[in-house]
Amino acid sequence: MLTIPETNLLRPRLVNGVYTFPSDNTELVKMDLLYEAGSAYQTKKLCATAAAQMFSVATSAMDSAALSEFMDFRGILTESDCQVYQATVTFYFLRRYADDLLPVVADMLRGMAFSKADFDVWKKRRRQEMLSALQKPDAVARREYYRALFGAGHPLGRYATVDDLDILSDDDVRRFFDDYYRSDRLTVVVAGAVDTMLLESVGKYIAIAAPLAKRDLLPSATRTGEDTVHVHIPNATQTAIRVGRLLPFGWESDEYARFVLLTTILGGYFGSRLMSSLREDKGYTYGIYARTQIYRGAIVFYVTANVASGRSADAVGDIMLEFEKLSRQAVPDEELRLVKTVFAGDFMRSVDGIFERSARFCDMYATGVTELLTDNLRDVMSSATAESIQKTAESLLAPSEMTVSTAGI
Repeated sequence: MLTIPETNLLRPRLVNGVYTFPSDNTELVKMDLLYEAGSAYQTKKLCATAAAQMFSVATSAMDSAALSEFMDFRGILTESDCQVYQATVTFYFLRRYADDLLPVVADMLRGMAFSKADFDVWKKRRRQEMLSALQKPDAVARREYYRALFGAGHPLGRYATVDDLDILSDDDVRRFFDDYYRSDRLTVVVAGAVDTMLLESVGKYIAIAAPLAKRDLLPSATRTGEDTVHVHIPNATQTAIRVGRLLPFGWESDEYARFVLLTTILGGYFGSRLMSSLREDKGYTYGIYARTQIYRGAIVFYVTANVASGRSADAVGDIMLEFEKLSRQAVPDEELRLVKTVFAGDFMRSVDGIFERSARFCDMYATGVTELLTDNLRDVMSSATAESIQKTAESLLAPSEMTVSTAGI
């Protein structure tokens, strides 16, 4: 059976305040700027997302067209992401272009230089994305699921509308950048062709202060009290389903590690219980998955699928039935051995390259997770029994504890 690697093989090297994942097998560099500047800090909806996405649009020396040409000529790729507490701006570049790029990044850090026209283009594109999402059953089901779990005023239950976009100004975004894109809220992670000279250049152009002494946690959930939510979407060809709950423990718990294994049994691979029942036997869906999502101060469990219109009630019933089966009957030893191998294999693939390890670290940093979780998962691979998995299912998969969100016909 595959085993999860030792924790010390997955940790980055901390050099002069920069987390590094060096490799001699690539000329590519991935540099992540992790800012404590997520949506939980914004006073206007969409402000944090706009700041992350407009970060690399222009500089004081180059307008958007010139900067785009500069990046394209060197094959430099930029990406941005905005989560609840962390915003991430990522640069992919060949090592030989580091001395070209880093002064430009330093210019970006001094202040947002996008034009009013750039901002209007962003707003137009964002409007289309938001209107399109309203017609996508899976996006709507997800939104209503989190709103039901956490409440509309909670950072995880609060969603922007087109009206919020209309009242957002470029000055709002610049103020947010000035308030939150500071060196004391920044963590830098560099992976790939990392050497001493590159790290010296990073330190020269990017001010790196001591990390925040205390990082914020999510407030308590304020549930809506709705256990079942449905949004009708006319002309939808499928109905999206999301079924799950908040878990009553943190990621540090041994019980969470066992629940991750239980989730794999339920819907974590192609031959899982849910896939066999709802796809292979019933033909309700092309795919159904069970997942857990860690946030700072909360863990969400959910099952998600898009099912044929008119089959959502049957599908939800069958999902609940699979919950009950795992609670009443011990998992056969052969299935448990297979699932442990599947889980370990998925874990190994997730850390199979230097950029994958870097991405994993960035995700862990965003949520406050440490390598204690890896240790717990390794222990569960060797110690979990059919009886302990059944006990976890009995405790946590009661249908009465589930929230159901559907969107479609």
